[in-house]
Amino acid sequence: MALKHCSKHFSYEDFYFCSNTWQRTKVPNSPEQDETYVAIKQLATTILDPIVDTFGKIEISYGFCSHTLAAQIKKNDIPLISPNLDQHAGYELNTRGNRICKRDGFACDFIIPNLSMKLVAKWIVENCDFDRLYFYGENRPIHVSIGPDDKRQIVIMKQLDSGRYIPRVVKEDNF
Repeated sequence: MALKHCSKHFSYEDFYFCSNTWQRTKVPNSPEQDETYVAIKQLATTILDPIVDTFGKIEISYGFCSHTLAAQIKKNDIPLISPNLDQHAGYELNTRGNRICKRDGFACDFIIPNLSMKLVAKWIVENCDFDRLYFYGENRPIHVSIGPDDKRQIVIMKQLDSGRYIPRVVKEDNF
């Protein structure tokens, strides 16, 4: 499926060629499943476009991750990934024909330079339907996903001295 624009402010390619790993490797990284294209469009139109309209241009730091790209990510690379959980693979299949991520939907990570990402995260919580939002810190990209369940799960990722992250699910009132 060769599509260009998925929303007012984004093309599909904005989600394929944004990660540091893709920049380093340039491996093929586009969806094969039609459902993934639909999910990318939904995330772009219902969450990202309204963010751009409110705050200005965003930088996508991690978008779509095919099985081929995931195989190129090194153990200590940023972003930290969990392909079976993080929804960056959309509805794609692994080499055995099974879904890479059992959660439906799609996710991306983004940042708005020189702006508090806590402010942006709170805006998302107050104004958007979302599945999961991972908050890594004021000056770090936000991970946000859409999915049919719209769980509205907020996860604060606390970094330890070792560099590892510990997730803590919080209620909207405590964010």
